Amino acid sequence: MCRLVAYQGEPLALSTLVFGGSHTLARQSWAPRELLHGVVNVDGYGVAWRGPPGTARLARAEPIWHDPDLEAVLNAVRAPLAVAALRSASPGLPVSPDAVPPLILGPRIFALNGFVPNFRARHMRALRARLPDSLYAELRGVSDTETLFFLAVEALDGGASPDEALTHVVRVALEAVGAGGDECQLTMVLASDDGLAFCRTSNRETVNSLYRRDGGSLAPDGTLLASEALDEDGGWAPVPPHRVVSLTRGVETTKALR
Repeated sequence: MCRLVAYQGEPLALSTLVFGGSHTLARQSWAPRELLHGVVNVDGYGVAWRGPPGTARLARAEPIWHDPDLEAVLNAVRAPLAVAALRSASPGLPVSPDAVPPLILGPRIFALNGFVPNFRARHMRALRARLPDSLYAELRGVSDTETLFFLAVEALDGGASPDEALTHVVRVALEAVGAGGDECQLTMVLASDDGLAFCRTSNRETVNSLYRRDGGSLAPDGTLLASEALDEDGGWAPVPPHRVVSLTRGVETTKALR
């Protein structure tokens, strides 16, 4: 499993996403509290943001504590839209920068906390075959995260809204796994110029954790999402399972996934 934090609001120092709070994202690399699978998140870290002059990503395939300058670097960058993540690689998938979330393509940012089971052995070929040639040619790695992201981009390019794109990805992934198939966890965040869309769902009753905080001491002028609450102030609320939520230009919508 992975850990993630996402933000939308007034420009915020990116260091807040990784080092803010009493239970920081950085700390969750070695001391997570709510992992469904795995023990630590040390197979890479990444931060991606959107704002003038464009979209950028910093990612490394190593534990986050290997970079003593990271906090200072992130403190120098402010953005109104950003996603940060730690990776715990699924068995069978390589540890490489191409697989470290969040990923970017054009103005879009994506992170997955979860997995498609037996992805390379059973599902990669069929899922990637759904992509148009133009997107297939952009693939860099062999991860389920990148594949699901490009399926979302395909839907967006076809006119889908961000929440519709995530709904499409959930449907395609769960259909591929099949009824009664192995566990599939799909907690996803999609960030773009349209805002944030996110969901937490699975083909099991137990679903990866995801919390939301509007305002508060860490980000008083925006909304934070986090796999685990970043502090103990009591303002964090679980994102409802099996729903997709969209925060677009001040308008919030929630739709059922099943």
